[in-house]
Amino acid sequence: MILILTHWISVNTLKGLGVEFDGKRLIYKGNKAVITDTGLVFIKGNIFPLSFKKGEGTYLFKGDEIAPVLFNLGVSVFWDYKEKRIFKGKASIKKFIMGKVDSTYRITIKGEYGGKGFKVKVFEDSIVIIGKGLYGKFRKIVGDGRFVNFVDILHTKGETKFVINLGFGAGKSEVFKNKEGINITIYPLKIKKKERIPVIVIDPGHGGKDAGAVANGYKEKDINLKVALKVAKILKKYGYKVILTRDDDSYVPLSTRARIANKSNATLFVSIHCNASRDRDARGFETYFLSESRTSEERAVAILENSAIRYDLGNLKPEDEVGIIVGDLIQTLLLEKSYKLAHYIQDKALEMKLTKDRGLKQAGFYVLKWVSMPSVLIEIGFITNREEAKMLALGKYQMKVAKAIAGGIREFLENEKRR
Repeated sequence: MILILTHWISVNTLKGLGVEFDGKRLIYKGNKAVITDTGLVFIKGNIFPLSFKKGEGTYLFKGDEIAPVLFNLGVSVFWDYKEKRIFKGKASIKKFIMGKVDSTYRITIKGEYGGKGFKVKVFEDSIVIIGKGLYGKFRKIVGDGRFVNFVDILHTKGETKFVINLGFGAGKSEVFKNKEGINITIYPLKIKKKERIPVIVIDPGHGGKDAGAVANGYKEKDINLKVALKVAKILKKYGYKVILTRDDDSYVPLSTRARIANKSNATLFVSIHCNASRDRDARGFETYFLSESRTSEERAVAILENSAIRYDLGNLKPEDEVGIIVGDLIQTLLLEKSYKLAHYIQDKALEMKLTKDRGLKQAGFYVLKWVSMPSVLIEIGFITNREEAKMLALGKYQMKVAKAIAGGIREFLENEKRR
């Protein structure tokens, strides 16, 4: 039976389900869920996000988030992500387990229809499982970061879709069906042998649904891509092999960008971005290498660029994500080389008199944290500065920026060859 036709569920709807709300707790047949002011719900040892607002004298709860909370209270309801409705149903998919097994990662799903009740599709960035029946315990499950970032669990009235978003170290996968259900084994990423010529991964920041910073009539994603394509063209003329994480206006998850670099056993990873600030006079070129942010300004840039991960993790806030997905510890050697690479690029930008020299910076960027080679993130200018934004949009200036970046990369590689 369909209960309501809205994204938001009212207290009166909850009462119709037999659930009481006293302002701090949801109560159903003696079971209690405690709601915090920060938008989290604690129930039976699990934590759930829960967006809520006040409307017309009552509380309203977001439908897709309240459904698993109610399910764990004992109310057999589910959220139909297509119809945007909450509905009653029976949970026929009884178990979902995932975790590391030796050097691999294992996902097990069991349901009353067995392996025949599941269909699987494997994509570059995800594994999608369509299960006959319903699983209501969770809406989203966070993984280990290396093999699985997170799993989205979506319902229609008769099916459950498990979307497994792969992590930066995920390789091939194998699917096994049995009488009880389905097992998926994800193997570590297989690294290619080092090529004789340097392989450089150029990463145009943002893309697709993630526009990045938008100001003065320009979108960061567009400028990033144009500059990156020019950098790639110059580097190829130098004789290097170049891999772009995207070559069009498409969305690429941060973990996939890192996986592209790791899989190719790249020599260097260079991520290109435009900066943004509330200070409309802020301007200049700066190059970051991975380390803990030392200043509030560096932390602000890290949060800005890391915010792209919201498209990967849904409702989680940028300041919460550091503890959820943890990349490899960066060894001292990589850190030193990243610093040198940043130094050469910044010096070349200064030499070519691009714009104000903002120097080398340190900050904790996810996309740098996950790659296993020297890496930098470049902020080529401020899109929020009217004059600098106009300059960044000019093809002639973009080529000048590209020459500085490519020139810095070349000098770094030539210096490393002589060592």
